[in-house]
Amino acid sequence: MDVFLSFLSLVLLSAGLGIDNGLLIEFSLKGLNLPERKHLIWRSVALVMAALLRIGFLFSLSQLSFLENPLPESSWLPNRWFSHADVELTWMSLVLFAGGLIILAMALWEYYHKLREELGNHAQPGNASSSGALKVFAVVGYLTVMNILFSLDSVFAAVAIMDLETQFWWMVGAILTASLIMVFCMIPLTAIVARNKHFGVLMLSILAVIATKLLVDGTGSHFSNGLLIFIISVLLLNDAAQAMVDNAAARRVAREPATEGSGTIN
Repeated sequence: MDVFLSFLSLVLLSAGLGIDNGLLIEFSLKGLNLPERKHLIWRSVALVMAALLRIGFLFSLSQLSFLENPLPESSWLPNRWFSHADVELTWMSLVLFAGGLIILAMALWEYYHKLREELGNHAQPGNASSSGALKVFAVVGYLTVMNILFSLDSVFAAVAIMDLETQFWWMVGAILTASLIMVFCMIPLTAIVARNKHFGVLMLSILAVIATKLLVDGTGSHFSNGLLIFIISVLLLNDAAQAMVDNAAARRVAREPATEGSGTIN
């Protein structure tokens, strides 16, 4: 049951994190002015390739046996600044700690990106003056670099939620399932996000919680998966409750002019 809950959480989280990546792919491909059918095909290919890239990162982590070796007793290592002296840390601990820092940086970058977009300063990727093969290579190169960056937070989120050694194939299944969700539900998901701006902020909050777990685990302490899922569930419930309150307030405001107008007529 715990594995299934972790799997379901990872699927939902990977799909949520994949929305921004999907939007990036969508906007980049639009710059190529492809026919609709080719656009859909290349968008699906790009989403699947992004998922395979994440799986490749996970597989690479699982095959690096030296990560289980003890970490040197060096005060230059940042995760040792917050760990107890008697705790034995491994190179994997350092990777987890670095992953937490990377996710925090990505969350801040995403918040800045969304804020600029809302302020009207968002520029679409690609160069309008480029044409032909040069334009295609520019878009492919841009998507490759950005997919690598977007894959890092998804990979470290997977490592935070599930155990890399014993649940690797569950993690692969969750990433592929989330990829299929994005392939077939890209349009409705982006429409939902466009109508509910708070969803993006919610995902950044979840990323901050996941980063906290990785930072804690990276110092040799323990942040249980059960506690992580509980906190994420509370954030989701809080966001749903806030959305209900906002919708109720919007409906009340919409009814007020009609009520005032009917009172004036009487």
